[in-house]
Amino acid sequence: MDELEEMRRQMATMKSQLDTQQIVNKRLMCKVMRNKASWMNILVNAELIAFPFLYLLIVGLCEVLGISQWYSFTFLVFGLADALLDIRTVRIPDSLFSSSSILSLRKFLIRQKKERFIQTLIMGVLCAAWLSMFLFAIGTSGNPLFLANGLWDAVKTGGLFGGIIGSVIAIIVVIMLYRKMQRTNDRIIADIDDLEKGE
Repeated sequence: MDELEEMRRQMATMKSQLDTQQIVNKRLMCKVMRNKASWMNILVNAELIAFPFLYLLIVGLCEVLGISQWYSFTFLVFGLADALLDIRTVRIPDSLFSSSSILSLRKFLIRQKKERFIQTLIMGVLCAAWLSMFLFAIGTSGNPLFLANGLWDAVKTGGLFGGIIGSVIAIIVVIMLYRKMQRTNDRIIADIDDLEKGE
């Protein structure tokens, strides 16, 4: 009988140690996952800080190039909508890693990937339309100051080439960031699946 009780005590101790080890493993995995996602949170914060300055740059370009401020207003509306959506579709709050269950985090990441895909498609189309109209406006209007001094051709050519080159670079960067975000979510989801299998 004493041997049976001893075996029970040992089994209870082993189970307690195993539970403690699983909790420690889960905490470590959450820390690793949080670190993997941290760059996305930094990106969203940087976007929110940079957006007002970018908006002022567009306002200044419209003024200098003699283009309607309608373009700066639509940039403000689309850009603000995109930045606010990024808080939902890109940012992963730290609280999710500590307070939520692992399965809730997994569902959040899957939903986030789907919403990010839809957001990228819609905003991509809107940005392409806005950019086309903006470049067309640069090519068809002029600031009287530049026209009077015969500088408009140089300004227009510089604006068009700068806009086209900048657009191509922006498209490449956006595609690279989008793919990296999706891969980050996939890696965290894979980590969660591995953690669930190990339990």
